[in-house]
Amino acid sequence: MKKDGKVLKNVLTAFVLISIGFALGKHSVSKKSVQGKDTKKASLVRVYYMHGTMRCTSCNNIQKMTEQLLEDKYLQEMADDKIEFAEVNFQENETLAKRFDVLASCVVVAKIQAGKIVAHQRLDKVWTLFQKPAEFNAYISKAIQVYLPPQGGTK
Repeated sequence: MKKDGKVLKNVLTAFVLISIGFALGKHSVSKKSVQGKDTKKASLVRVYYMHGTMRCTSCNNIQKMTEQLLEDKYLQEMADDKIEFAEVNFQENETLAKRFDVLASCVVVAKIQAGKIVAHQRLDKVWTLFQKPAEFNAYISKAIQVYLPPQGGTK
């Protein structure tokens, strides 16, 4: 009996700790959005991090890695409003989730012209690459470069 009680206590403790971890992870990530920007006239690349309501550590890491890539490699383009980041709960934004065919957390890179999405790529491989930062960054960068106008010109 003592052994069964200890096992149950350990299982319940683990459950509580995991639940607290999910709650803290959900609320600890930065909330960046694209509200307030006039993108109706702009041609830009928007990098979406699409996530569900419940988020795991891996989900949070993928978002942080995506944001870090944008800050490290595309800081000037972000300052020039050529690239922007948007965090979207796909369970709350069903219209966007349907448009991108999103059923699970992922990164989506979209080309925006005159305020409308004209093309996009859903990057599902972020899940298999997030533990390989160089490959993860190259994968997302390649998708961004498809829609980013070349230096000194427009696409």
